[in-house]
Amino acid sequence: MDNHTFYKQSYKKHGITARGLNWNSEYSQQIRFGVLASFLSDEILSSEIVDAGCGFGDFYLFLEQQNLLPKRYIGVDCMQDFIRIAQKRVLDVTFTCRDILKDELIYADWYVASGSLNILSAFDTWMFLEKMLAYSKKGIVFNILEGDKKSENFNYQKKQDIINFAKRKKYKIRVKEGYLPNDISVEIRK
Repeated sequence: MDNHTFYKQSYKKHGITARGLNWNSEYSQQIRFGVLASFLSDEILSSEIVDAGCGFGDFYLFLEQQNLLPKRYIGVDCMQDFIRIAQKRVLDVTFTCRDILKDELIYADWYVASGSLNILSAFDTWMFLEKMLAYSKKGIVFNILEGDKKSENFNYQKKQDIINFAKRKKYKIRVKEGYLPNDISVEIRK
C-alpha cells in the first residue's frame, strides 16, 4: 500500500489524532517523541531541525510542551492535507509538502523521523536514511520497527543492519530500545 492511501484511510477513520496518523495510541506516539528528543536534549534549543514526515505537527507540539523548541523547526510531509492541518495547528512555523525520496530537501543540523519509515519498502528505507544524512549537518534521529518480521503493511529492520549501516559510513550511532515492543530509536551522528 502506498503512503497516500495508507494515511488517508487512517485519517478518514480517526481524524486529527495520533490514530489518524496510524499510531497505536497517543501514548505510544508521545513515548517515541520523548526518546527521540532525549538524543538531542543537550543541543536541541540551538539546532535547526527538519521533521521528516511531520504529519499534523505533533512532534513540534510535543517539543513545545517540554520547553524544547529548536532554534528553527521545519515540518516536511508528502501529504498536502497534513501540511495544511499542521499549518493551522502551529502558527509561525514552516511546513512544506515534499517527498523525502524524490524532492530536493532543506539543509538543517538534524533530521528527525518518527514513524516515517514504518511503511516503506526495505530499499526505500535505506534511501530515506541516505537522503536525510545528505541534507543534515550533524546527523539524523529516527525510530523504526525492529525485527525480522514480515508484514504486508509494515517495515521491520534488524538493529544490527542499522548499526552496520552507520559503521560503514564511519558515523557514531546510539540505539535505544525497550521502551515499546518491536521499536527502536536511533541517533546517527556525523
